[in-house]
Amino acid sequence: MSAGRLGAGDWWRSPLALAAGISALAAFVWLVPLQLGWYGAGTLGDVPLYRDAAAQMASGALPYRDFALEYPPGAAAIFLAAWPWPGPYSAAFSGLMLAALIVTALAVVGTARALGYGRRRVAAAGAAVAVSPLLLGSFVETRFDLALAAALAVMLYGATTRRFGLAWGALAVGVLIKLVPLALVPALFIYHRRVRGGRAASVGAGASLGAVALAFVPFAALSARGTFELAQYHLDRPLQIESGGAAVLHALNQLGLLGLDVTTSFGSQNLVGTAPEIVSAISSVLAVALVGAIVVIVAIRLRRASPPEDARLFVVAVASTLVALLVAGKVLSPQFLVWLLPVALLVPGAKGLRVGALVALAFLLTQAYFTALYWGLVDLDPGPVALLVLRDVTLVALLVAVWPRWRTESAPTSRAARAPATSFDGLSPTSLPSQTVP
Repeated sequence: MSAGRLGAGDWWRSPLALAAGISALAAFVWLVPLQLGWYGAGTLGDVPLYRDAAAQMASGALPYRDFALEYPPGAAAIFLAAWPWPGPYSAAFSGLMLAALIVTALAVVGTARALGYGRRRVAAAGAAVAVSPLLLGSFVETRFDLALAAALAVMLYGATTRRFGLAWGALAVGVLIKLVPLALVPALFIYHRRVRGGRAASVGAGASLGAVALAFVPFAALSARGTFELAQYHLDRPLQIESGGAAVLHALNQLGLLGLDVTTSFGSQNLVGTAPEIVSAISSVLAVALVGAIVVIVAIRLRRASPPEDARLFVVAVASTLVALLVAGKVLSPQFLVWLLPVALLVPGAKGLRVGALVALAFLLTQAYFTALYWGLVDLDPGPVALLVLRDVTLVALLVAVWPRWRTESAPTSRAARAPATSFDGLSPTSLPSQTVP
């Protein structure tokens, strides 16, 4: 059906019209409601820090050698990219994040199509990304995590459409923005190996990680110590006040079973003392264990998977890995939830709707305490603490919901199961794989 023959209610059936509509929706949300009322009341933003870094780079200073920077070179490039534009730096930076939001939404649409989802779900997935700032709050325009979300979304699109050069390139960009996507290398490797063989996967992974290493070489050559301190900074960070481990300690504190001390360091508010140090160590071990378990399960499942189930398993691997990092990480800043945008509406099967609902709930609970009640949380007030604990419990429930199953469940044979499909996937029975997706 051509775009010219579409009815007024069928605009979303045209790929170009859908892309234009989702882009326009994202721009409207960003430029109008996100700037008004509750959203426009002000946030605890990091833009002044980004502006200072950009100003130093614009004057010839180099990160890691001439000034400390806690982020990889890709983040520094984003800060600098907002510098030359006319008008306030904050407006230019916000514009870059809007562009990242649109890229994320369009890549999600492309991935949903590659997974074989129906038109309604494809449109719903893109629209959900476009309106997501209303669920999270205006702080998304004062952090650069939307750029990471865009890189992750493009990586997913490249992998599910079997453009693995694009997937590995986007992953490298993501690592250079934040180091977090390093945890996704095993998942992408085993999926690439399943589709194209071990040699192709090894070449792709080697080229991607090699590009990351090359990006660091000039900085390491000029200041090896300053570049190393980037990694040391994150290794030394204490248990941040909003992390999953901190939520456990908050609950014990509210019950009168444990005292807590809050301090400001490493650019955040953290819990200090023996108990937080123990929980921080456990969190790091747990994060590695969870990611490892996900890789093992998905690798086993991929041996028996055929298209499009193999691509959907890869999406589950990425989604569960990202959620595991949120749940078990020793730092969980509000903007980290942005990482879920590329996968929130792409998890296959009936549980896809549950995953989307839990992501939306986690977003809303985050906005409920951040930023208006954040300093109450720092003061350990019961109300903000309860909201934080509930948010972190929601993330645990999300991890359970998205966790890859060891084996494919047997397809139902009931009369209802043989009826025409009307599921959230929007798939017809003939478009489904021979086995139920995870």
